Amino acid sequence: MALRWPDFRFSHGRKSIVRWNGPLRGFQKQYEIEVLWDFEDKAKPYVLLRDPALRPIDGKPFAEIPHLLFYAEHPELSGLCLFDPQGGEWSNKLLIADTTIPWAGEWLFYYELWHVDGVWRGGGVGPENTAEARRASIYRASGELSQDPPRTSSMAI
Repeated sequence: MALRWPDFRFSHGRKSIVRWNGPLRGFQKQYEIEVLWDFEDKAKPYVLLRDPALRPIDGKPFAEIPHLLFYAEHPELSGLCLFDPQGGEWSNKLLIADTTIPWAGEWLFYYELWHVDGVWRGGGVGPENTAEARRASIYRASGELSQDPPRTSSMAI
């Protein structure tokens, strides 16, 4: 990490959690991100947007932000959804410096564009955001039609 991202700071958290904090540029802005990883559990990295804080489009709820690992109790601490968890795109054999950090930069690029016109151009699988997933779930549960509602994008949340 230090060779590829020299401005990132390493720290050791509780138990087997490690963290890196550092600057990352989107399209037009500089951001401070935080990457958390449990090296014993070998869980997937969790990336937070620290500064400026994660925010929805004016007048919209956090649940409308595309491609988040949505944390309902504290939506500002929602993680960035950077890859399909079932798609085998990330493994603990890959370096976070070579995968997670560049993917976060790409996510920030699309996040900035989304703030301009409300269109997510980042692609992916699954519903675009938590609000869309809820709408689809309610729609299917109502049994009104036998098909799912149309989706506007696709990335796991």
